[in-house]
Amino acid sequence: MGVKLTAVLLVFLYLQVSLCNGVSINGCRESERKALLDFKEGLKDPGRRLSSWIGQDCCTWSGVQCDNQTGHVVQLDLGNKRPLHNMFQYGLHSEQLEGKINHALLGLKHLQYLDLSMNFFGGIQIPAFFGSLQHLRYLDLSCAGFSGLVPHQLGNLSSLHHLDLSSVFSMPCNNLHLARNHWLSNLSSLQYVNLNFVDLSKAPDWLESLNTLPSVSEIYLSNCKLEIPHSLAHVNFTKLQILDLSSNIVHSVVPSWLFKLTSLESLDLSANAFVKLIPSAIGNLTSLRVLNLANNRVLEDGVPLSLGNLCMLTSLDLSGNKYLNGHLNELGEVFSGCIKDSLEILSWVCSELTGHFPDWLGNLKSLRMLNLYCNSFNGPFLQLRLHSLKKLDISRNALNGSVPVNLGQLYPKLVFLDFAYNNLTGVFTEAHLVGLAKLQHLGFSANEFRVDLGSQWVPPLGLKMLVMWNTKLGPGFPSWIQKLENLSAAVFSNAGIIDSLPDWFWNFSKNLQIVDLSHNDIRGKLPTSLEHLSNLRYVDLSGNSFEGSVPQFPANLMYLLLFSNKIAGRVPKTLCYLKKLVALDLSKNQLIGVIPDCWNHSLHPRLFTFDFSDNKLYGGIPATICSPSLAYFHLSNNNLSGELPLSLRNCRALRTLDLGQNKIGGSIPTWLAKSLLNLEVLQLRQNMLVGNIPPELGNLTNLRVIDFAYNHLSGTIPYNLGNLRAMKFAPAISYNRKVALVIYDKLAAGYVDNMEVLYMVSSKLVLGYMDSIKVNLKGRHVQYDKLLPLLISVDLSRNELSGEIPEELMYLSYLQNLNLSENYLTGRIPEKIGMLLRLESLDLSKNDLSGAIPTTMIMLTFLSHLNLSYNNLSGRIPQSGQFPALPDPSIYFGNNALCGFPLHNNCENIDGQSSVWYPKNEDEVEKIGFYVSIALGYILGFWVLWGVLLLNKKWGFAYFQFVDYLIHATGDCLWK
Repeated sequence: MGVKLTAVLLVFLYLQVSLCNGVSINGCRESERKALLDFKEGLKDPGRRLSSWIGQDCCTWSGVQCDNQTGHVVQLDLGNKRPLHNMFQYGLHSEQLEGKINHALLGLKHLQYLDLSMNFFGGIQIPAFFGSLQHLRYLDLSCAGFSGLVPHQLGNLSSLHHLDLSSVFSMPCNNLHLARNHWLSNLSSLQYVNLNFVDLSKAPDWLESLNTLPSVSEIYLSNCKLEIPHSLAHVNFTKLQILDLSSNIVHSVVPSWLFKLTSLESLDLSANAFVKLIPSAIGNLTSLRVLNLANNRVLEDGVPLSLGNLCMLTSLDLSGNKYLNGHLNELGEVFSGCIKDSLEILSWVCSELTGHFPDWLGNLKSLRMLNLYCNSFNGPFLQLRLHSLKKLDISRNALNGSVPVNLGQLYPKLVFLDFAYNNLTGVFTEAHLVGLAKLQHLGFSANEFRVDLGSQWVPPLGLKMLVMWNTKLGPGFPSWIQKLENLSAAVFSNAGIIDSLPDWFWNFSKNLQIVDLSHNDIRGKLPTSLEHLSNLRYVDLSGNSFEGSVPQFPANLMYLLLFSNKIAGRVPKTLCYLKKLVALDLSKNQLIGVIPDCWNHSLHPRLFTFDFSDNKLYGGIPATICSPSLAYFHLSNNNLSGELPLSLRNCRALRTLDLGQNKIGGSIPTWLAKSLLNLEVLQLRQNMLVGNIPPELGNLTNLRVIDFAYNHLSGTIPYNLGNLRAMKFAPAISYNRKVALVIYDKLAAGYVDNMEVLYMVSSKLVLGYMDSIKVNLKGRHVQYDKLLPLLISVDLSRNELSGEIPEELMYLSYLQNLNLSENYLTGRIPEKIGMLLRLESLDLSKNDLSGAIPTTMIMLTFLSHLNLSYNNLSGRIPQSGQFPALPDPSIYFGNNALCGFPLHNNCENIDGQSSVWYPKNEDEVEKIGFYVSIALGYILGFWVLWGVLLLNKKWGFAYFQFVDYLIHATGDCLWK
């Protein structure tokens, strides 16, 4: 009996220990293990995230969780939890699951939790069978590449508490929409619903459906193309705490039912263009803690006094809203209410605010974060005693005067301080930073003061981010930096440093993530290896005088910018193994040899920029270079040979292909136009290309720069180039500065907790990546970078092209530069050339063109460079429009039959033959008629007058014929 009792006790103890340790006594159910393996079969897993899915016990597999007692699979968490900067910048990458979702999931009958977020399922519809997973309480399909109609079968999930179908931004394969929404009302247990970027424009009853949910506490409906009803018969949102209706572009008043949501703690109405943005009823929301009204353009009715009665409000965002009165002093009464004791975060950025900082800011004693950047504040630096303030950003204003030396007394708890891009003067010394012991972020770029921080200065030892670009910091390299053992970001771009880089620089802080010493005159050799800086993500040493070879960098490096130095030697193969590389720019150096052919696209899923231009490289273009994200590819001005490799057609994200000034041969392949559909700039200048220009190029809707000059291309100019859509419409800038600043602000709200995200987004989204190419414009080489998105140009000069100039090119109405010189073109200059109203530079020289200069060219009011020399043109040079402003006669040389200003050829005698003289204007006609009538007397007067009338009639006929042509040409332009 004692033995049996002991055995029972041991089994009981085993069970207790097993349950306490979360180990299922039954292990994995075989049917569910098979269901998971069948589900895996339909997936592509390039990142091998499911590599642990082997063996018998599926409860131990990655992402799988079982019930401790029954062994049933209750949780499947396959969400791809990525860093935030990946979502904004690098898009899709190899760690995402792809493929099909197998019905085998229905075998997991006890599944309560399903997370497939941040994967990419290629635009497939959300499987309707998800609605049969009756026990689901949590469903997250956000940012997973689903598309199409959201299945109404999800309405069967009556136990669902959490539903997330959102996206971070709208993409072709993240395009979900609801046609009917009554099924939402079936989800009676729902507490959290996130439909951001789900199109609800065809679901007019969305509000009524959500209003039936008794337990819902969080609703997110940003970017849903909503029509927000003005009224609601019965408000049932008794537990609603968070409501996000942002970015729906609603041009109406704020609906009155919102102010009945008395339990609301967070309300986001940003980016909606509401009129009467802040009604007095806002004071009814007494539970409100967070209020975001940013980017509604104008505060038409000002700010009501009732806003000051929100005694729980901790965060207020009025950014992007112009205050009509400009000055904020009159808001003192609003911010003297109880809001002054609760408010911790105040953001009013990019709103054209003017004047001095208002005194009432000093009443906000609980304020921890103050964002007033990107305005027009003038006057002195903010000098108010805000002892709780941790973040102060007053950058990008028009402040003048000096920086106060008592910053540490005014703001002793500051963690983040940025007053860059102002007009502050004087000398900035260590005295200004006394008392700021907690400072982690310091930015004062682009001011007028001189920085004099002595070598004996002891900086705040917790300083992590130091941003001092465009400052007067040099000429010596600041030695106090080596005291900052915790520094993560050292940014001293264009700081006037003329010195050698000290040996200690690469060893003073193991935490370095960002090094930007660009555009100084720093000398010295780079170390052979920087692998010991394992946290290094961003290196920009461009625009200096560094020598030596390319160092070996740590594996996690993302940005490597070494252009415009004196770096020599061969391109090391170690660069190929930097798997997280986003931008690689070694241009304008002295590199030699071949480009290593070790670039595996699967190893470089994020590579965005590859620039080895202006070196001494030879050999072929690497066949392995293409990555799925490569947008800017520059190899110009080297000594590369061979043909365009077929592998380039895999660079489907390519925007710029710049291979000019090499020795590349062969023809321009037709697959280039069929595969590189995103191409914007195609630069193949000064190579050894032969054959015809592919007509298929006309199908590239984004192409706005073509440069094939100095090759051996033959045949005719394809008329299809007249289809280039991007050359017919105004160019659009590819990034939004204000939106980027808002993103920067939200990331910086955590001060410097995520250094990598903060810098990458602030520098790369706010400024945008500045692609750069060299273009031959107006007879000289011009480097385009900031203005490159605005350039529209076609250069086919110095080839062997023949035939006539296609009239279709005249429909490229936004064309700025057209160069067809030094070919064998024949025929006339198209009469419709006057439709190129934005043309600035036109070069048709050294061809066999004939006929007159079209009079429609007087319509080219932007024309500042013209060359028609060495053709067979004849007749009078037009004497209006831009022609009188082009006095150089050489632009017409070699056209012996041309006459008129600025040539000395008199139009009376061309090639030794007399020609009919034409009066230049009506005054001259009348004057000639008067003198002739006196000379010949009354008898001949009648005939002279008649002759003049006949002559006037001829001119009148010619004039009205010309006007008639212009009307037709303009009509063609408008219709086309």
